[in-house]
Amino acid sequence: MRIDTWYRATALAIGLAASRPAWAAGQRADTVRATAPDTAHATGAIVAARAASDSGTSLGPRLSLATVIAQTMRHNPGLDSASGFVRTAQSAQRVALGAYLPSAAVNALAGRSDQSIPAAAGATSGTVTSATAQGAYGAGVSATLDLFTGGRRGAVRRQTRAAARAADAGLVFQGYATQLLAKEGYFEVLRGHELVRVGDDAVAVADTNLFYAKARRAAGTATPSDVLRAQLALSTARRQLLAAQDTLSSAAAALGRLVGADGLVDAEPIVLEPTALTLSDSAIVAAAVRDAPAVQQAEARVSATGAAVRAAQAQYAPTIFANGGYNWSNDGRINGALRQGWVIEIGASLPLFNGFVREDSVIRTSVAADVATSTAADTRRLSRAESLRLLGSLRVAEQDVGLTIEAVRVATEDLRVIGSRYRAGIATMLDLLTSQQSLVQAELDLVSARFTYQVTRATLAALLGRDL
Repeated sequence: MRIDTWYRATALAIGLAASRPAWAAGQRADTVRATAPDTAHATGAIVAARAASDSGTSLGPRLSLATVIAQTMRHNPGLDSASGFVRTAQSAQRVALGAYLPSAAVNALAGRSDQSIPAAAGATSGTVTSATAQGAYGAGVSATLDLFTGGRRGAVRRQTRAAARAADAGLVFQGYATQLLAKEGYFEVLRGHELVRVGDDAVAVADTNLFYAKARRAAGTATPSDVLRAQLALSTARRQLLAAQDTLSSAAAALGRLVGADGLVDAEPIVLEPTALTLSDSAIVAAAVRDAPAVQQAEARVSATGAAVRAAQAQYAPTIFANGGYNWSNDGRINGALRQGWVIEIGASLPLFNGFVREDSVIRTSVAADVATSTAADTRRLSRAESLRLLGSLRVAEQDVGLTIEAVRVATEDLRVIGSRYRAGIATMLDLLTSQQSLVQAELDLVSARFTYQVTRATLAALLGRDL
C-alpha cells in the first residue's frame, strides 16, 4: 500500500468520525481506526455499523441535566414526604404557641320536661309535687387558661422549634439525595451512549479486520484460521454492541420513571471531564462536619429530645388554671340547665399517683435523648469519614481519567501499527485481535473513569448539601 493512499484513507476516516454527533461536548473525537487497503469497503463498514447503532438507540425527548433534576424533584415521593414533615412540624409549633392562649368555647341548651318537681304548698298541707311541664333554654361562652404548668409549655415550644429545624434539615438532605438520584440516572444514560459508541467502533474495527483477513486469504498469505478468528471477533463485537444498546434502553426507561414520563427519556450531552472544585479539601471536610444536612438534622434532634425530657419532668409540678364565662338563660328548673350570670374560677391540679405514668414518660424521653446525643456524635464522625473517602475517590478518579485517556491514545496507535504490520504479513491475526481488544478495553475503562468521577462528585455534593 502506498504512503499517500494510507494518509488519504486516514483522513477520510477522521472526516467520518468528525461528522458523527459527539455525545459529550469537549470529549475527544473518535480515534482513527486502521483502514483497509480498500478504503470504500472500510469506510462503508464504519458507516453501516454506526447507522445500525443509531437506529437501535432512538430514544424519547432529550432533557438537560437541570430539567431532569427539576422534574425528578417534582415527582419524587421521598421529597414529598420530607415536605410533609416540615408542614407538620410547623403545625406543631402553632399548637405549642396556642398553649399560652386561652381556649374558648360556646355552649347552648334547650329542653322541656314534665317530671314532677317538689314545691311548697302551705304549712298544713306539707310538700306536694307539681307535674306542670317545664322548659329551659340558654347559651353561654367560657374560656380556660393555664396559668402555671411547671415549665411544660416552654419545654414543648423548644421541642417543636428543634423538631422544625430537624424537619428543615431533613428536607434539604432529601432534596440533595433526590438531586443525586437524578444525576445518577442522567449520567447512566450518557454512559449508555458511550458504551454504544464503543461497541459501534468495535464492530467497525472488527469488520475491517475481517476484510483484511479475507483479502490476505484470497492472496494466499493468510490461513483459514485468520478468517475464522476475525469472524468470531466480529460476532463478539456485535454481541457487545447489543448489550450496550440494551443498557442504554434500560437507563433511558429508568430516567423516564424518575422525571415522571410515560416512556424513554434521553439526556443532553454535557462536559464529563474533571473540573476544579469550588472548595478546598480542608474546607470540604469542615463543611461536612459542621454544615452537612445530616449533621444539622441530628443536632436538631438532640435539642428536641432534650426539651422533651424537660416537658416530661414538668408533670411533677402542679397545673394552675383559670376558668371564666357568662351565661344567658331563662333559669329553667330542668336538671343541668344553664343559670343566668357570670362565673370565674381558679383551680389547681396535681396527680399524686398515676400508675408510674410520669416516671415512664421521663425514662422514655431520657433514653431517646441519650440515643439522639450518641447518634449526633456518630453522624459527625460518619460525615467526616465519608467526606475524606469521597475526596480520596474523587482524586483517584481524576487521575484515572487522565491515565485512561492516555491508554486509549496508546492503544489506538498500537492498533494502527499492528494493522499495518498484519497487512504487510509481519504480524499475526492473534496480534491484531489482541490489539483490538486492548483498544476496546481502554475505551471502556475511559467511560467508567469519567462516570465514576461524575457520580463521586455528585455524591460529595449531596453529602455537603451544596453544589461543588
